[in-house]
Order: sequence, then structure tokens, then C-alpha cells
Amino acid sequence: MTRYALPAVLAILVAACNPSPPEVNIGTTAGINVVSVAQPLAKRTTSLTIDWGPMGQPGQFAIADVLTYSAQKPTIAASAGWTLIRDNPHPVTTRQTLYWHVVGAADPSKQTWTFSERVDAQGAVLLLDNVDPTSPIDASSGNVGGGNRLTAKSLTTTNDGDLILAFFATDFGPGGLGVSMPSDVGTVAARGCGPSSGATIPISMGKIMDQTLAQNEYWILGTNQTRKGKTEDTVCESVQLSNWVAAQVAIKRRTQAATTH
Repeated sequence: MTRYALPAVLAILVAACNPSPPEVNIGTTAGINVVSVAQPLAKRTTSLTIDWGPMGQPGQFAIADVLTYSAQKPTIAASAGWTLIRDNPHPVTTRQTLYWHVVGAADPSKQTWTFSERVDAQGAVLLLDNVDPTSPIDASSGNVGGGNRLTAKSLTTTNDGDLILAFFATDFGPGGLGVSMPSDVGTVAARGCGPSSGATIPISMGKIMDQTLAQNEYWILGTNQTRKGKTEDTVCESVQLSNWVAAQVAIKRRTQAATTH
């Protein structure tokens, strides 16, 4: 059984389907400073650009969560310097592709992923401090499903104190139900299509979505594993009607704390 430390809860926002500026969440998850930049859904596009603006600092560790929605599984080409963590496509719709990158001094703030076919696409970049710069990814796991409970499968870490991130994405094709998050994790980023007014509305931990919200949702959750070993499954407790993908990624800490930005 893995012991978790509950991270500080961040501000959580749900954005409307209307085009809107990227969301920015800033806070601390399990002792690692996190800045997340979320890009709204782009329809029928051959590229996805995520702009971290002035927040990206040289030496920071970045994870990109690139999501596409279609029956096609196009070839994805990342900006220079990004390394694939894992690629989990659902056979019908949602595909979740994760990359990592260490921010360089000459890196542009806009990072672009291109697709060999037109797809609906959205995603987020997490910028993290205090990550091991030489071998940052300790382990990862992936899972896909249709209906039932969204489940990011357990993995086994080799280092004490890893940051465990769980990535969930769903197409909400037949309509979504309220998603109940596990009690021992905090939400790093969340995006969904909301009210047609275009307003951004605050939501609380627990019930993230309800049946008034529409398609193409994702969540990124974070927690800290105090001791190395096997993690638990991260499970959204309410049954869903949609196709979904899920992953866990374990990130190694820097051995000595870095200066935060």
C-alpha cells in the first residue's frame, strides 16, 4: 500500500466552449511548484500551439498533455527537444499523448505539435521546478476504456518522494456524468466545455462536471508518494458513459531543492 501526502489544492477552472485565452493555474503540488497552461479546443486542425508566455524559465521541467479526438490516429510531430513519455489512443475517439522537455534559454514560448490529418485537439503544458534534470521520468502506465470508472493504472517507482501525476481524458460523446475524484489527490488542471455564456466559472473539489457540460474533457491530478514502490490505481469513482484514456506518470525530484520561479 502506497502512502500519499495530499497536495495543496489549486484553483480549478472550467472554461466555456467559446474561444478564450489559455487558463493558468499556479500553485504547489506535493512540494513541487507547478504552473499549468491550458489551451482551448481547436476544431479540425492540423496543429496545436501552447504558449507558456513569460512563465517558462530555463531549467524548468515541462510535461505536455496533447489530446486529439477522432477515429483517425494521425502521426504527431512535436516541437524540437520534446521526448515522448507515452501514447495512449482509444480505438474509437480520444487519444492522449504525453511528452517531456527541459526548458532551454533560447526556447520560444510557443510550442507546436502538428498532425498528419485534421483532428479536434486541445492540451496543456505543466511547468515544474525541482525535478531531476537527468532522468526525470521514473515510470508510467496507461489505460483506455469505454464506460465504467476512469482508472489510471498503478505503476512501480524506484525513488522515494516521486511526484505522481494522473492524466484523464474523455470524449463525453453520449453525455457526461458527475466525476468524483479520489480523496487523496489534488487537481492540477481541468478543462471542459461549459455554459454557452462564455463565462469562466469556479468549481470545487469533488464534482467536476455535471450533465449540462458537453464534450472533450480532461483532468490532471497530482499527489506525492512518500516511499518508493507500487502506487495505487487512481480511480474516478462515478461510472461514465464515454470513451476515455488515463495514465499515471512518476516524476523524480531533484536531489537538492532548486530555486523556485
